[in-house]
Amino acid sequence: MKKWNKRMIGVDLLAFVMGRAAFFSINPIGIGFFLCAYGQDGNKAILAAALLLGIATSMNGVSVVKYGLVLLTLSVIEQLFDREHKVISDHTRAVIGALVTTALSITKAFLYRDFFSQIALAFLEGLLVYLSCFLLKKGVAFFLYRRKHELMSNEELVSMALIIGLIVYSIPNVALYSVSFPKLMAYFFVLMVGYKYGPGTGAVAGAICGIAISYSNSSVTYIGILCLLGICGGMFQEIGKLGAGIAFATTGISMGYLYEESLMKISGLESLLLAVCLFWLVPAKVLEPVCWDKKEDGDYMKQNLQLMTKNKFREFSDSMQKLSKSFVSYTENKSILGCDDMNGIFEDISGKFCKECVYCSHCWEDNYEMTYAYAQDMFSVAKKNGHLKMQDVPTHFRKQCVYADAFVKETNKSLEIATLNLKWYNKLMESRQAVAGQLDEMAQIVKEFAFDISEMKQVKNSLEDQILNKLRAHHVEVKHLVIMENKGGRLEIHLQARVKKGRCVTSKEVALLLGQVVGKRMKPSEQLKNTIPSEYESLVFWEDTKYKVLTGVARVTKNGEDISGDNFSFLELDSGELVMTLCDGMGSGERAHAESESVINLIEDFMEAGFKESSALHLINSLYVLQSDGQSFSTIDMGIVNLYDGNCNFVKMGAAATFLKHKNSVDTIMSSSLPAGMFEHSKMEGNKRKIKDGEFIIMVTDGVIDCFPGNEKEAYIEFLLEGMTSNNPREIANTILNDALSSTNCVATDDMTVIVAGVWEKP
Repeated sequence: MKKWNKRMIGVDLLAFVMGRAAFFSINPIGIGFFLCAYGQDGNKAILAAALLLGIATSMNGVSVVKYGLVLLTLSVIEQLFDREHKVISDHTRAVIGALVTTALSITKAFLYRDFFSQIALAFLEGLLVYLSCFLLKKGVAFFLYRRKHELMSNEELVSMALIIGLIVYSIPNVALYSVSFPKLMAYFFVLMVGYKYGPGTGAVAGAICGIAISYSNSSVTYIGILCLLGICGGMFQEIGKLGAGIAFATTGISMGYLYEESLMKISGLESLLLAVCLFWLVPAKVLEPVCWDKKEDGDYMKQNLQLMTKNKFREFSDSMQKLSKSFVSYTENKSILGCDDMNGIFEDISGKFCKECVYCSHCWEDNYEMTYAYAQDMFSVAKKNGHLKMQDVPTHFRKQCVYADAFVKETNKSLEIATLNLKWYNKLMESRQAVAGQLDEMAQIVKEFAFDISEMKQVKNSLEDQILNKLRAHHVEVKHLVIMENKGGRLEIHLQARVKKGRCVTSKEVALLLGQVVGKRMKPSEQLKNTIPSEYESLVFWEDTKYKVLTGVARVTKNGEDISGDNFSFLELDSGELVMTLCDGMGSGERAHAESESVINLIEDFMEAGFKESSALHLINSLYVLQSDGQSFSTIDMGIVNLYDGNCNFVKMGAAATFLKHKNSVDTIMSSSLPAGMFEHSKMEGNKRKIKDGEFIIMVTDGVIDCFPGNEKEAYIEFLLEGMTSNNPREIANTILNDALSSTNCVATDDMTVIVAGVWEKP
């Protein structure tokens, strides 16, 4: 049973009044109001009964039967949609109401002689039902869920004024002691609305109430008079209720004196003055004027801030790419010593020995060409072999040079130093290349982030009002609400909200309410608390995924070791992706464990920050290259499953095979790439697959693969998986690991890890 409150009772009373708003023997207003109120919380049966009772007081029996059937048909249709857990949009509800009303009006037309005019009236009524839904929707929502001092939008203003006008129109044109009830209520509503919401709102309410009054007494001057009275009620807010009432009465009498004689009669004056008295009796707290702040052009500012942010990120990305290119231009590796290096060695050695030698002039002046040719031959041999032997020295030079032995030793020493310098130079160049690669990756990441910013867009539609109304009805007050659509076309709902004091509403309950409005399953972000706080906080809800994942792990440590060098991770991102990672550190023991754990932590941090898997692995690889020892390697096996559409991207760096177990077959994803850290430009192998309901992803380390007999070890695992009937990921992992251990007499010759993820569609 829906809980009653004052506003719901008010809606039921309004339904009775709207039931009386008939004209030309039709009542589209009542049906439109019913459709607007039916989408809100409340007792639907009481709502329909109140409306039908109002119709019965203003229309004949045939019309009561007709509208009773209309309400019954619409209620049944709504119930059918509820059973299918489908959400009816406001537009769909209006169309259904118009069609049902038109169909039953056409049926009623057969009872009349003027059949064709009744048919035309039936289509007119259907159109008016459709229009009434949208004209009254904002007013009904504002009446039900408005907060204290909350401003009305233009649409809510018109809708509320229309409801007030219909109330005036529906009041029976009777008089008590010469006081006309319709005029009394018209004056009262116009004064109250104008005083509380200002002259603009009062003018709209006055115009609509004037139309209602003029329809009953055929005097159109009431439209202008009440419009002016509404402006008057708002213009004198500052002087208080007493002054505003006196000004209102004075203006009404003046207008009557100038334009409407009936207003000057006793009955007219009594209605006007009694309305002012009723206005004075209303508590000041209820009539406290609403301040209309100037609306800032927030959308324009947001768009410019977004554009500025996007451009700044692009400029930052371009700068980083230029810096990366400048690093690359100075990072040319050398495989061997060049001619300049050898000439430098030759000049150093000749300067050291020949300068002080007594035969220097004989060698380098009298026999320069022959001596230079001998020296070039020796250094050519040294450059080719990496060292110089005494037998490599020409015989004539050996006999002629008194420092031949020292010359050979010094040449070999200089070659060793030059070769060592060459290695350090290449190591420095590799480090520069790694830094350049990191800068380039960061530039790409920043550029992608700028693109993501431009792809995010705000969704502005009627969902915002429906969400606000739905949450308010469940004691959640919303301060700000933004519905976003990311580049994947999926909804994100950002809001600042709190619960009313003494209430307890969970995040999952709010997600369920949001899903009922948007027609899609929603979920709270991982960072949200379990319950909505009592103070305003920022909350984020995401469109829920189509698939869910259950995981299982089986692992064993190498015999003789206390800790495994393998590490794994299952990480579910807010973007709706599951990242499963398996890392095998080089060797086993504590050092291998520390390396693989560091890689796993970095991958999780990068992926949570929004990095692409390729960018994350490139950065990790470059970090390994920058290590001075050059002996730290790790295999990386990643599977990124999109839980919205089932697409999966596998990325491998030196990892063992991955297996996909379908219902009737098994696929194997192989890799020939090298582990992370071996080379700056290590190849990463990617493979995209589609994962369906009930399928499994199995990742293993090479310690598991190597246990199986024969050369086609992967084929053995395929055969093993094909024979499994279990749907439990943990059982599948244990079965593979136990079978591997049985092949080695239960001796773990290496660290062994199996991770399994099963994918199923959510019900």
